Amino acid sequence: MNLRRISHALFNFDAHYPRTIIATVIFITVLFGWKVFDLEMDPSLRSGLPRDHKIVKSMEKVDKLFSGSDILIVAVESDSLFNEGTLNKLSSFQDSLESIELISRVTSIFNQKHIVPDDNGFEIEPLLTDIPSDSASREDLMKRLEESGMIGNLVSDDFKTLCFIGQINSSFEYDEFVFRKDIFELVNRYSDPEDFYVSSLPITRATVIDYMQRDMRVFTPVAIGLCIFLLMLSFRSWTGVFLPFFVVGFSIIWTFGIMGWLDMSLAFIGTLIPVMLVAIANNYGIHIISHYFEYSRLDTMATRGQILRRTIRKVGIPILLAGLTTMVSFLCLLSHSLPRAREMGVLVSFGILVSFILSIILIPSVLVLVPRPQHLSKEYDMSFIDNFLIGMGKLFTRYRGVVLISLSVISIWLTMGIQYLKVDTNPDHYFPKSSTLRIANTKISEAFGGSTQMNILVEGDIFDPVVLRNIEVLTDHIKDRHSIVTKSYSIADVIKRMHSGFNGGDPAKEIIPDDRDLIHQYMFMYSISSDGDEFDLILDDIEEPSYTQILLRLQAVKTFAISEIVDDTEQFIKANFYDDSPMELTGGATLMGVVNHMVIRGQFISLIVSVIIIFSLMTIMFKSFTGGLFATMPMAISVAMMFGLMGYMGITLNITTSLLTCILVGVGVDYTVHFLWHLRDHLNDGDSLDDAITNTFRISGKGILFNGLSVVVGFSALLFSVFVPVRIFGILVMGSISFCLFGALATLPALTSLTKPKFLYK
Repeated sequence: MNLRRISHALFNFDAHYPRTIIATVIFITVLFGWKVFDLEMDPSLRSGLPRDHKIVKSMEKVDKLFSGSDILIVAVESDSLFNEGTLNKLSSFQDSLESIELISRVTSIFNQKHIVPDDNGFEIEPLLTDIPSDSASREDLMKRLEESGMIGNLVSDDFKTLCFIGQINSSFEYDEFVFRKDIFELVNRYSDPEDFYVSSLPITRATVIDYMQRDMRVFTPVAIGLCIFLLMLSFRSWTGVFLPFFVVGFSIIWTFGIMGWLDMSLAFIGTLIPVMLVAIANNYGIHIISHYFEYSRLDTMATRGQILRRTIRKVGIPILLAGLTTMVSFLCLLSHSLPRAREMGVLVSFGILVSFILSIILIPSVLVLVPRPQHLSKEYDMSFIDNFLIGMGKLFTRYRGVVLISLSVISIWLTMGIQYLKVDTNPDHYFPKSSTLRIANTKISEAFGGSTQMNILVEGDIFDPVVLRNIEVLTDHIKDRHSIVTKSYSIADVIKRMHSGFNGGDPAKEIIPDDRDLIHQYMFMYSISSDGDEFDLILDDIEEPSYTQILLRLQAVKTFAISEIVDDTEQFIKANFYDDSPMELTGGATLMGVVNHMVIRGQFISLIVSVIIIFSLMTIMFKSFTGGLFATMPMAISVAMMFGLMGYMGITLNITTSLLTCILVGVGVDYTVHFLWHLRDHLNDGDSLDDAITNTFRISGKGILFNGLSVVVGFSALLFSVFVPVRIFGILVMGSISFCLFGALATLPALTSLTKPKFLYK
């Protein structure tokens, strides 16, 4: 297949049917845009995993067995917490909280019971029978709270904070926005003068969606505005501004439109699609406009058709390669284990494909119809940029040894920081520390040992002493091994307290009894002395349970620490309970630990696959192994340097920053492709190597520079995001693309001047 013949046929098509092409593009854009408003947002981590993944199945099982796994924690802080008026007010708050339809049960000191030894065994008594009205009754209540073990669970150590734990009776099929609205309307009615803090994954998810919508409204127009501003500075022509802008706008509409037609939801990382396309999709148009303007300036007598034909012939193949490598790098996310990452790769690749097609079809069609470039400033002069680029090229070739040695030392030092790189997928860390959610989670964590919960599902004859002892052994191991596990709650704890109470409260008897019938009798006595629903969260059936779950409370931690707990616990279960009742980790915290592993694995695989494929493509296109190496080396070094810098700076890798590799590989290689391709063209035209480098900088250098700057400026819009990882992602992309751009404009001139590779002369 002759690529130059294809570019010639493409120009003839654009030149003969420009109005038809423009009308068709507008019609398709309207068709796709019709479905953009049907998009729904989905920020949950669970939806980002394969439906057949074991953690998803176990969480669905927990939802069915224990009426949902989501909980709501409301903490109340006051210096006069146990005054009669405050307790009466909070008792009323509990009644109102229980009246919310989605809340199946609320646990607090107002309805919690405790075991009291007596002559006949033990009694089940309420912690709080009457609201204390004097100091003596308040002291008595505080004593009961200490004896019942509620300190650190429902009441803080300093008696200034208590919490309400609400069980949400469904993890699916309810409106999280309505739930959040109901909760905060209730809290706002009671929150003066006491301070209320609310923590719940459904509320976090609803808040994430709100912020996603806010981000889409804010940084998409900001990115477009910055892009237009840069194009105005670069070309100072309405043609140079609006043609790349239309390509970007159409590619965004087509991408979101196809999502709407396919009934796809927009994930958290999907909010980055507009900015990615704003930054990347105009690259191909920029190269066409840049060369078109340059040839117009060099040959004032040529017709529009002649200039355009020369432009397409010159840049057609390089932008084809640039578009192909960028699409390939994002499509390599199909090797990622996270469905949301795979979905993101396909969508961005589709948007890039659209932008490439529109750049080579729509832009030439418009240029055929409009007059030659009219600049916004009559004194339009590119000589300063020309002189700067030419001078930079000469500097790097003259001092090539110093340049290469200096860059090698810096890159090796930065790359060594990869060993410090860690992963964090905790949704709480999406928000700044000053946000209401982070403040609430911090307060709850400080008062009650954390707001993050890990679950372990146990199957079998739950009242069997062997099973109960296994639960106890596993819980003790986790708490002894991992200091971030602050609290635990299981049926084994309840049985031990009942056995101690039955034996006069003897601490030495706080053990699992050997007799299963006795354990069953304890549970029967408890059930007839209480409402019988206290164990809905940990037993599937109070009489003959087949399932139970261990609840572990964790301090606010990054998910690489949770991942360590998951790994250690799974190994301990396999090593010690392989012949006993099945145990499996589940719940929100375990989910984050699993995603942590999948991010690392997916990042590594997609990186290796994309580099290998792009290296192979470059080797084929330049018909040289050395050519493939030269084209991919600056990009590969930039990837390593950026991840090393993240390690040194303590910036964690998450689902958002894991996309950094695709952008670096896909976009970073564009600059080297354009530089090497045009350098080879000048050498084939008879230029010496030094002259070829100079001419490449003068004619193609502006396109490369404007291309790189457009990506940097486009991604700077992410600095306006509410989400911390997105802002960090923006900074990282700006830095990494700058590395790639500098690598192409500094490393390649120095390296080609030093080695004079043969593939450039073919």
